[in-house]
Amino acid sequence: MKIAAALLALAVGLALLVYSNGLNGPFLFDDHIHITQNKWVKIESLQVSDLAQAWNSSFSTFPANRPLAQLSFGVNHALAGLNPWAFKTTNLAIHLFIGLLVFVFTRLAYRAVATHPTDTMRGNLFAAATAALWLLHPLHVSTVLYTVQRMAQLSTLSMLLGLTCYLYGRLRIADGKTGKAWMLSAAPIALVGFFGKENAVLLPLLLLSVELTLLAGVSAGDQQRFVRWVRVVYIAVPLIAGLGYIITHPEIYSYVGRPFTLEERLLTQARVLWLYLQWMLVPDVSAFALFHDDLVKSIGLFSPPTTLFAVVGLLVALLAAIALRRRQAIFAFAALFFLANHALESSIFPLELMFEHRNYLASLGPLMLLAYLVVIASAKLRAQTAALALGVLLLTSYATVTWIRVDNWSSYQNFVLSAVENHPESRRSHFMAAQLFIAAIDKNEGEVEGLAKAANYHLDEGLRIDPRCIDCQFGKIVLDLQLGRSPPQETLNRLNDSLRNGDVGPTSLSISQFSFLSRWHRSDGHKLTAEQFESIFDAARANPGWNHTGRAGLESAYRNYYEFVTQDLGKAEEHARAAIAAWPDQWAYHVHLVRVLRKLGRHAEALRALQEGAAAVNNETQRQELERLVDEIRRNLQTSAHANN
Repeated sequence: MKIAAALLALAVGLALLVYSNGLNGPFLFDDHIHITQNKWVKIESLQVSDLAQAWNSSFSTFPANRPLAQLSFGVNHALAGLNPWAFKTTNLAIHLFIGLLVFVFTRLAYRAVATHPTDTMRGNLFAAATAALWLLHPLHVSTVLYTVQRMAQLSTLSMLLGLTCYLYGRLRIADGKTGKAWMLSAAPIALVGFFGKENAVLLPLLLLSVELTLLAGVSAGDQQRFVRWVRVVYIAVPLIAGLGYIITHPEIYSYVGRPFTLEERLLTQARVLWLYLQWMLVPDVSAFALFHDDLVKSIGLFSPPTTLFAVVGLLVALLAAIALRRRQAIFAFAALFFLANHALESSIFPLELMFEHRNYLASLGPLMLLAYLVVIASAKLRAQTAALALGVLLLTSYATVTWIRVDNWSSYQNFVLSAVENHPESRRSHFMAAQLFIAAIDKNEGEVEGLAKAANYHLDEGLRIDPRCIDCQFGKIVLDLQLGRSPPQETLNRLNDSLRNGDVGPTSLSISQFSFLSRWHRSDGHKLTAEQFESIFDAARANPGWNHTGRAGLESAYRNYYEFVTQDLGKAEEHARAAIAAWPDQWAYHVHLVRVLRKLGRHAEALRALQEGAAAVNNETQRQELERLVDEIRRNLQTSAHANN
């Protein structure tokens, strides 16, 4: 145990060291939506009312609201404000704790499959090696340092803890001890993680992979009836119910607004899964990125040709795992556990094609197999010296690549420039680089020409990759405005055509472009004419491809323009009501309408609008705001009544 403990301690220490440089890195992308721009999550105390507010602070509806993660963000804010170090350090602490849990789970897995389970020294070393590989793997950098991915961490924590309890309970029963409570705790623990991210719904599939492989040869003794009952309730029933739900709710896998079809996604995912495995075993720093929009999608079994090999390879791996589940339990577990973890995000559902954080728990299986080959199989083959050298090389290379990746995440500039360097065919990466240079123009007056040239280069590259890159076209207009000049009409026409007829899904266009453009026209900078501004928004409104959140954001930005720039309150009211119609569950949109109606002097209508919007209130702060507005409007009505009398 001493060697295993030393290895585990070394891995934890190295993880602390290699991640330390990234803990002061910036908030990024969805961090702003869920944290920095979300006033409801910015609680100031740990009182029950504030915690309840943070729990209900998401802009999404259940289960996509992920309240447990939002609560944890609120606690971070209450204790340290918007300090990125505090948020990312919390993520790192969770990562380290999960790493220790990986050690415990792997020890139990070895006990379940070992020919000589009393050989605890080898089992402990195998578990420590698995935990070390997992803790230091560069594939997990984005999950740890991208703050909002705490959602994936919390889901992983709960599922792995539930699996560990289940496995421990089954082994206790096999030893003739009491294990029922341990097994039964698996589902409630995973249910907690469901409030962090919906991936926890995969627990039945993960339990099935454990039962088919690690527990295939483990006796249930005189508790066979109980174990069979748990299998039915925790595995069979949820899987049948889930399949029935998918079949009867085809709208959940609608591909409207996605630049790929169901067939294209499934074919592409076959290749993606092999890429994930390649990165796990041979990590390449140039391959990693937050966005992988440079991935070539498969449009048929032979386009690209590797698609067919990927599909056949997955089928062979699946069949081999099932056939060898007793003789080669660790291999079978690695394959089935990996595939089970991707059953949600790499299957029929219309999600983005690739994200690294989807492997946070899935990587456990392949890394466990790798550690098994290094520690256990090598001993059987009497190749311990070579295996030891390989193990040291693996840990060293993993830690080195992780160190490099962490440095890329240590500042926004490093993050963006490394993304462009490593993924020159990524439209998103070029747009991020253009944003970086545009933002620097105000701060570097003597370098305006060079910064503008660099920004324009990256916008042109984005448009080369995707001629309909709406974000890039917006960037062209913003760059011109930043430089104090009017955009060419050709640029405006091209943007309007793309907004009217192109894909306006979340992967193609950031809805914040509209709110930014509206806010810009409240500043002192160069502005579009009213006709030019309205043509952009009207073209976007004519596109039928918006989801409800996107359309609501578009209408709200348009309302902002009419309310504060042109002071056309009639138009402001029209778009305030349109935002509510698109997303009635958002309290803020109701407040916007009430404010416009009060400016118009229509206090009775404002009061009715408040009453209609009361159903959107979901925390105490919003309730207090509702009560305050009701009181103010009633006083307005009383004042008006007295004046008329």
